[in-house]
Amino acid sequence: MNKNKKKLILIQLNELNFELVNKYCSKYNLKYLKKIIKHKKPNYITNSENIYDLLEPWIQWFSVYTGKTALQHGVYRLGDGKNYKGELLFNKIENLNFKVGAISPMNLVNNLKNPSYFIPDPWTDSSSDNSFWSKKITSLLKIAVNNNSGKIFKLSTFLDILLILIKFENIYNYHLYFFYLITSIKCKWRKALFLDLLINDIHLNLLIKNKPNFSSVFFNAGAHIQHHHLLKSEFLNKEKKIDPIKDAYYLYNTILQKYLFSKNDKYEYVIFTGLSQDVNKDPVYYYRLKNHEKFIKYFNIKYSSLMPRMSRDFEIKFDNQADTENASKKLSEIKTVEKNPLKIFETIDIREKSLFVTLTYPKKINRKLIINDKNKNLKFYENVNFVAEKNGIHSQKGYLFFSENLSKLFGSTKLNVKDIHNIILSYFNA
Repeated sequence: MNKNKKKLILIQLNELNFELVNKYCSKYNLKYLKKIIKHKKPNYITNSENIYDLLEPWIQWFSVYTGKTALQHGVYRLGDGKNYKGELLFNKIENLNFKVGAISPMNLVNNLKNPSYFIPDPWTDSSSDNSFWSKKITSLLKIAVNNNSGKIFKLSTFLDILLILIKFENIYNYHLYFFYLITSIKCKWRKALFLDLLINDIHLNLLIKNKPNFSSVFFNAGAHIQHHHLLKSEFLNKEKKIDPIKDAYYLYNTILQKYLFSKNDKYEYVIFTGLSQDVNKDPVYYYRLKNHEKFIKYFNIKYSSLMPRMSRDFEIKFDNQADTENASKKLSEIKTVEKNPLKIFETIDIREKSLFVTLTYPKKINRKLIINDKNKNLKFYENVNFVAEKNGIHSQKGYLFFSENLSKLFGSTKLNVKDIHNIILSYFNA
């Protein structure tokens, strides 16, 4: 690749449903989303796995990074990307002597030799690049996302946000930050929009400053909001006065403006959703532990460390296999005290000296609901935060858009998510 050739950006609009996006574009003239759709169609609609349990974003984005199907790369849990031993897309491009940058790439650890910048996703245990600001942003995102189902940020978190806003300022977005911050007290989904806007401003700042040949940026607010509020869309429920879906798409229209506005831009782009979402006709209630460590200790479970993951998931590490198996047994015995008792943790993956646990209780939790493990009773409501009533479920359909100069790279064949790997590599003459 000629070093003077345009640089490439991978914009990861996680799980966005562009059939629904198109309806909002038609009604509200979201011109930058319209610009990438072109004649009401994406460049490609991709496919993915045929097994529903494998339709998780942390699996499918890892297929993009590896060029392999889920069964081939074997990474099935968020945070498990660190266990993969092969070379990934970012490593391969770096090894071709190109500069690489990444902001919040889902399930990817920083194993790059010298990244232009690297800020891991908030759910993966990984270091950032060595800069002061990347370390500060990494810490902030972990706190903010893990508190996403809580009511309010701590003062120290607000101060960190303020410092980062000053450092990576985009004065044209200050009104949006203020609006999202104030209204998120009532409209909690706008906290996620605030964070995606912040991620975008950080990415643009670092992109312009460091000029990597390949950069990726991951946006998750749209997926989060669709999962939890899809049935509030004005195109699915005309009785709803506030439409969180419209909020999300308006933000992404604003974000895309920054990448598409200039004819003299030095960047090519690939915009990809990985998956998309369909309406869930049987909504499930999602809850997250308020304080994971306090809850686990209450049941006298001995462990060495605990890492909250996305939404309902968390990983517990132990000093030995005996503690691991003992913890698995105790967690599996925790049930609700009701006429038809249900397990709280139906999904417990036993690994070597660790457990990957999902809070699977699917019903609405009232203030009187009690849980026990044969020895102790505990008010469940006081120990969890309501995350959402899940309205959207994963679909294997993904939407792919790219700048006109890249059309020859993509050919005319039907694409699987894993094929994006080799197509991006081919841009760098790999």
